[in-house]
Amino acid sequence: MSNNDEPENYFEQYSNFSSDKIRVEIPADQEPMYHQRIPSAFDPMGNIYVEGRAMRSMSSGTMPWWVLFAGWVLFGGLFFMLLGVAISSLSFALIPSLIISGVPVLVVLRGTLAKLSAKKSARR
Repeated sequence: MSNNDEPENYFEQYSNFSSDKIRVEIPADQEPMYHQRIPSAFDPMGNIYVEGRAMRSMSSGTMPWWVLFAGWVLFGGLFFMLLGVAISSLSFALIPSLIISGVPVLVVLRGTLAKLSAKKSARR
């Protein structure tokens, strides 16, 4: 039997190191490269940005069902109420208000279609 069980025999060339010379470097935590700063919604440009971000997330179809339903109640209710007033008054003056109130309805419709198509593809 040989005396190869001794660690000094395996690492003879490294035996001149003492334990205080050994260093272990631990890398620092990497910060993300891009910090997206969300502006305050209290100033006008920040309000536009925050509303746009909310509309983008609503049209992506990733919101919960209750948010989608609340969007239909709020935006769809306003649009259909204005549509009823416009039809009953037979006035062309309400067309700009219908167009303005129709934009959020289109966003909610797009979100609904995206949500339903995502659910259908998840079933497959």
